[in-house]
Amino acid sequence: MFVTMPSGPEGDRRMAYLKVLTLAAIAVVLTSASVLAHEVTYTGTVISAQATEEGLTVRVNVVDEKTKKVTAMAFDVDKETKILRGETQVALAQAAIVKDERISVTVDHDMDETLAMVVKLAPKG
Repeated sequence: MFVTMPSGPEGDRRMAYLKVLTLAAIAVVLTSASVLAHEVTYTGTVISAQATEEGLTVRVNVVDEKTKKVTAMAFDVDKETKILRGETQVALAQAAIVKDERISVTVDHDMDETLAMVVKLAPKG
């Protein structure tokens, strides 16, 4: 089945309307994809970093932004975790995470509340 568009000004208006609808639909899809990711970043100080079979478990004293209350939390770091020391990405083995170091850990609550997606550390030196 073929639909023919009227020619002339009426056809031009319909084409413009279809283009606007298409762009609006694309915008909704792109926006909803970013809303679906439920990423949360925790900032605090390293309590400990313990090697595991999968990588590392980092315990962090996290400061709640609203209440300013400190809570100990544990995060798993694996080979898929992006680790930044300053602006430089480093491998897990080179990260050398130490006690009392400032750290930011980003997790995706929709996937795993303890698996770190991104770890940010201050530059060494």
